Amino acid sequence: MKKYFLVVFFALLTTLSFAQTKTAWKELDDFHAIVAPVFHTAEKGNYNAAKDSATLVLKRAELWQAAPIPATLDAAVFKPLIDRLVLECKAINVTVSVRKPDDELKLVLRKAHNTFHEILSKYNQSVNKTKS
Repeated sequence: MKKYFLVVFFALLTTLSFAQTKTAWKELDDFHAIVAPVFHTAEKGNYNAAKDSATLVLKRAELWQAAPIPATLDAAVFKPLIDRLVLECKAINVTVSVRKPDDELKLVLRKAHNTFHEILSKYNQSVNKTKS
């Protein structure tokens, strides 16, 4: 019985943690689904996912850029951040295309990662203001 309880508990905990990563902004979620494994394996020094996915990451960023910003959000805040993210994803793609050293790839990945988290933070702040 104790094992059954633990399995159910951890299954529920896992479900809740994944549910919290979803937002009401489809393009944000779509981008995050692609870049999370890329950014987080690179933080551990493994750049293979970044090299393999550079073009896909850029395409997903460009799709986000082309999509309308939800009406509940301030486009003046989010548009420049998404534009910057696209430029940084282009830099990742170029860095991979011309086979620059991993140290340089690490730098451009970190910039894009930080920009993504800035967008996510501002999104969460906006959502929390709306709920208040």
